[in-house]
Amino acid sequence: MTSKNCFSKMLVRDLKERGVWLISSIILFLLIYPVQILMSLDAIASYMKGEEEFQSRITEQFSSLISFGNGIMYVAIVIMAFLLAMSGFWYVYSGVKTDFYHSLPIKREKLFLERYVTGILIFIVPYFISLILGYGAGIMKGAETSGILSLCAKGFVTNVVLFLLFYNLAVLGVLLTGNLFTGVLAYGAFLSYGVLLESTIGLTKVAFFTTYIDNSRLSQVFEGKFGKLSPLYVFDMILSNNKISMKDVSVVFGISVLFLVICMFVYKIRPTEAYHKSIAFKKLQPIIKVAVVIPFSACVGILSSEIVGRNFIWYVGGLLVTAVLLSFAMEFLYYLDIRECIRPKISTGLILGMLVIMAVTLKLDLIGFDTYLPKESRVKNMSIYIDGLNSCYDYPEGAGEMYGTVPFLQNTKIEEFDAIYQLAKKAVAIQKADKVTADSEITDSEITDSEELYFSVCYEMKNGKEVYRGYCIPKDEENLKLIADIYDNWEFKRQVLPVEYVKEEKISSLEIADLQSSHDSELSKETIKSLFKTCKNEWESATYEQLSNDKVLGFLRFYLDYDRENGDYDTGSRCVSVPVYSSFQQTRKLLEQNGCKMMTFEDYDKVERIEISQYDDKTGDLGGILNVTDENQIREILEALYITDNSEIFDISTINYQIEVQIDWKSEVFNNTDGFCSCYFRTDEVPEFVTKELEE
Repeated sequence: MTSKNCFSKMLVRDLKERGVWLISSIILFLLIYPVQILMSLDAIASYMKGEEEFQSRITEQFSSLISFGNGIMYVAIVIMAFLLAMSGFWYVYSGVKTDFYHSLPIKREKLFLERYVTGILIFIVPYFISLILGYGAGIMKGAETSGILSLCAKGFVTNVVLFLLFYNLAVLGVLLTGNLFTGVLAYGAFLSYGVLLESTIGLTKVAFFTTYIDNSRLSQVFEGKFGKLSPLYVFDMILSNNKISMKDVSVVFGISVLFLVICMFVYKIRPTEAYHKSIAFKKLQPIIKVAVVIPFSACVGILSSEIVGRNFIWYVGGLLVTAVLLSFAMEFLYYLDIRECIRPKISTGLILGMLVIMAVTLKLDLIGFDTYLPKESRVKNMSIYIDGLNSCYDYPEGAGEMYGTVPFLQNTKIEEFDAIYQLAKKAVAIQKADKVTADSEITDSEITDSEELYFSVCYEMKNGKEVYRGYCIPKDEENLKLIADIYDNWEFKRQVLPVEYVKEEKISSLEIADLQSSHDSELSKETIKSLFKTCKNEWESATYEQLSNDKVLGFLRFYLDYDRENGDYDTGSRCVSVPVYSSFQQTRKLLEQNGCKMMTFEDYDKVERIEISQYDDKTGDLGGILNVTDENQIREILEALYITDNSEIFDISTINYQIEVQIDWKSEVFNNTDGFCSCYFRTDEVPEFVTKELEE
């Protein structure tokens, strides 16, 4: 009982000593919860009061701020964790204070817990009180409270557990160091080291491996194995989903307890004389040095290489020079002695040796990254993203994450993947040949843009592992045959064609666009739905060979009503654009029957004039302009033209965007000076007379 009273008195005494931090915590939490909630709900009321969705909007905002959507709270957790850890254990940076505290007739474990628990109380008590006041503020402003209380409780528990994690890391950072500067560095390292490793690995893959799929999303660094080592990953997980499961919270709590045990152990064995050292434990110095220098040197080496066009010599130079300079800097940080910086160290030699081995391994791809091909028997299913095909589609809302290479691969799975596997196998064979000749740069340069076929695949293994790779192969007859087999596979079409994601009952209106004009149709909903079904059926049944030799005449843009059941509260209409090919006879016939005949590239007799503009490839400045009125020349031009607005699905040859074509229709056909859209030639199909006239 005496021991408990003694511990309680120690807590009270410590709270009084740290009263400034307690008052600061109270003010901060009052601003984060009741004040922010009142201001936010008043702001909504100022422009939405009286509207139909006012109640739901303030309730949504209130529930977000009081639970998982309060971003300011997460910033406060990170900062307060360090400040409270530093204020509680600041004395370990002073020899006099350390001697005083350790001379007290109190066990180190008890002394540690007293300072540790005080910091937690300074966080939790003001947080809890402010949360109650914030809840009352929401009720006062008219927010509905159904289900909010449970969200509030979950948010409270989650934030407390997150604070414990960051607080324990901050305490550990203080105990492992001997001054404020290195203490701040240690805390920052604990938060960001996993991100640094993941970013370094990603940059290295981009620089050295041609089959690596670069995902540019910044948050992707948290999705790798090393990225998840960063405690900031938990924030990313919460903010991405606006929630977190209690199972994940339990895991975070378990990790926090583990770090608490480590902190107590470190505090117990921490030497008293460590207050004047950068690192409290000398044996950790070379380990920290290796862990810091290698990834930083790798990043600088890659940056040096990228500046001069991915030059390997510059990569090695930047790598080794940075490693030497950083090693000297860290030795100076440890000892504050120039002589120690230049003295040869085993750790420095180890770092340089590891970096040389890493550079050689990457250059020769000794790990076989680019030549990786799993056995077909180990693959459960595959998915493929073909540049020039998938990138041309617009998907309606509700289709899922279909834009971007990696999201598309994650959301489509093909079980009958033999053609995809064979295409990947041929691409890997090319990679192996390049590695053998060590001449991949020359090989790539010998292939022109019009002869390349880029595609990315995902191998989903039977053990659950997913492997992503991007390839480039020649557009020869054999490879295009495999592309045709892939496209003609109904399992592929069913997941790729945008029309498969359209709910017919949601179609509200139609816009028709062709070479001549773009206009809203006045057709009935029944006729519009009939057009959709007809065009959908023809698109589904069209083969690769049919479409690759066909031309798009225009588009049917079907506008869809919003699906309020899925939580979509935006205004406006959604649209899916369906191309109409010249071979879609049933669709064209139905359009004509309803007075909406589409103009074609064969209607040269209805053209008044064609204006052709040429732009400079480098500057984009307008160069020559050619006006064509001769009927034969107009016919030749139309036969070579293509609509490029989401139409060149099978881009076998490169479009020449330096030459733009505008069609002026005869007044009796269309009372306007210009046609609806710009058209272009393929690079190898520009009429000879056009090239000649523009050059003159």
